Amino acid sequence: MSNRLPAAGATPTISDVARRAEVSKATVSRVLNGKATVDAEIAGRVLAAVDALGYQPSMLARNLSLGRTNTVGVVVPDLENPMFQEILRGVTRAAAADGYRVLVTDTEEDPSDEAAAAREARRRCDAIVLCSPRLAEPELRALLAELHPVVLVNRELADSPVPSVSIDYASGMEQVLAELSALGHRRVVYLAGPAASQGDRLRRVGITRAISARRELTVDVVAAGSALVDGAAAVDAVLALDATAVVAFNDLVALGLVSALRQAGVSVPADLSVVGFDDIPFAAFAVPALSTVSVPRRELGAEAWTRLRDTIGGATGGHPLVFRPRFVARESTAVPRSVGEVAWVAAEEPNALVARLGARELLVLHDGGGLARADAPRPFAHPVTSLAGTVVTESAPDDHPHHFGLSMAVADVDGVSYWGGRTYVAGQGSTLLDNHGVQRVVEVEAGTQPDPGTLRQAVDWIGRDGTTQLRESRVTVVEEIALPTPTAAAADDDADRADDTAPRSALRVLVSSTLSAATGVVTIGSPATNGREGAAYGGWFWRLPAGARRSVLSADGPGEATAHGSRAAWVAFVLDAVPDDAAPDADTSRRAVTVLFRQPGGQTFPWFLRAAEYPGVGVSLATTSRTTITAENPLTTGLEAVVVDAALDAGQAAAIHRALLAAVDRPTTQRPTTGSDT
Repeated sequence: MSNRLPAAGATPTISDVARRAEVSKATVSRVLNGKATVDAEIAGRVLAAVDALGYQPSMLARNLSLGRTNTVGVVVPDLENPMFQEILRGVTRAAAADGYRVLVTDTEEDPSDEAAAAREARRRCDAIVLCSPRLAEPELRALLAELHPVVLVNRELADSPVPSVSIDYASGMEQVLAELSALGHRRVVYLAGPAASQGDRLRRVGITRAISARRELTVDVVAAGSALVDGAAAVDAVLALDATAVVAFNDLVALGLVSALRQAGVSVPADLSVVGFDDIPFAAFAVPALSTVSVPRRELGAEAWTRLRDTIGGATGGHPLVFRPRFVARESTAVPRSVGEVAWVAAEEPNALVARLGARELLVLHDGGGLARADAPRPFAHPVTSLAGTVVTESAPDDHPHHFGLSMAVADVDGVSYWGGRTYVAGQGSTLLDNHGVQRVVEVEAGTQPDPGTLRQAVDWIGRDGTTQLRESRVTVVEEIALPTPTAAAADDDADRADDTAPRSALRVLVSSTLSAATGVVTIGSPATNGREGAAYGGWFWRLPAGARRSVLSADGPGEATAHGSRAAWVAFVLDAVPDDAAPDADTSRRAVTVLFRQPGGQTFPWFLRAAEYPGVGVSLATTSRTTITAENPLTTGLEAVVVDAALDAGQAAAIHRALLAAVDRPTTQRPTTGSDT
């Protein structure tokens, strides 16, 4: 045995170990690599020599001999983007715990360089993390076959064995647009990302879903990119659109836009709300702090390594893992300064007008000329549609074919029916008489400044014999209004009920009539004044959809029995959404909605309300005795409705009523006054 030792200060080599153990270098290598083919006595001599010499094998040489580097490559499209920096950090920390190092390649958003960069990295590393690849699918599939083992981050391929981890960007975009819609935004701009980005494609999927669910939304797509400069460069295109909010592809684009908006004198969020994506560290410290969609960036990287490590070990990478992002509201989003103006335009069908807010039709007003004589032809509004697209009126339902949406319908004007259908006759009951009158529009003034959402009409009430009984001055107002904030709405009773997802705006419809006698004295009655107890209908009447499950609220308490016949300050119908287990032919577009009714101008006519038999609400102009109208003593009456896309409770409904009382500058120039119920 040789007793020669390495020179003092020299680092022991494998040759030194071989000489001391009196074996070949190949045998030392086999022992150190755990090969079971080496005799136990020889292996003991080798290990003793290693201990005596303090030999440390070269990891690089060892890995090369084993065909392994203990290094993984990470290919990213833009290393300057903090999103990718955080994913990289997640990969690096997780890999280090398993003894692996990470090498990084930045393709600078160039798909043509991506394949070459990935192949070069694979030659130097044991495996590849391909982060948000921009390659088209056919080229990507071919590349992945060469790179194994490999894991995809933020890119999924159907039926591919390659493991992947990604973000549900479609869900994130749906959350953003739901929040903006709840704030009252109706037109939004999306600053799109790189054309080859799957994340951008998924965001657009989310836009499509959101628009389908919220028909009040319009989203304009503007090409941008993924960098700060891309957001700044898009400012002119954004300002050229009539939008109140912008959603950017990522936080960098959003921050670039905010900077350019500031230079252009546009305030965020007072003039324009801005939302980003990714929730990079800078987002919370921007001025204003950026509302964004938070994604688990480091967790994404760590899970990518877990699947890659399993693949390196010969196991499958498991099913695709998809993280759900979360919207984070900060200072860059708010209720829009203006919720928009309603315009009255001609409808496609003849003799009808439409109250339109942008591309949305909120109310269609018919002149009633096409109705049968027995239906008491009269102007009526149908459909009336909530801001989210739910229809809240019904016309000619099977239960009462003479009910037409929202209309001014009176059962008895000196014996003439302007209600339609049968007339109650004492001693006979409901009888079909030839006594139906007509309400004929003789003059229209639609949507003039400063009240574009206001329609004025002159209407003659003409009896069966052709005599004009009443002349009516009618005003219809349709507008979008801001609602009390959820916190304010709930604070009176229970602040814990505040809901950040509650709608921030609603549809308001106000109808008001001043009736004067054409000649002499005219009296208004009802089935109740003619002997039918509880049937004091006659006045402005709103027929709601029969198919909706409903409940009744009022300022005096819940329930139909409480509200009917009362003089409550307000009443409300809560129409439930269609349940998930509804029949296949159910109207699944219906969502929960509340219609709150009140009488404007401090009127206190009793309410006529039905819920169990059919859903409808109106004012009772004649409850226990007839009401007299002359030219000198006209009758003014009205109905105000607020349509909210949510199921409200009594406290929230009361808060809206108080807000309406406080809004003294409504665009109705005709302030109704209370008529006499004599």
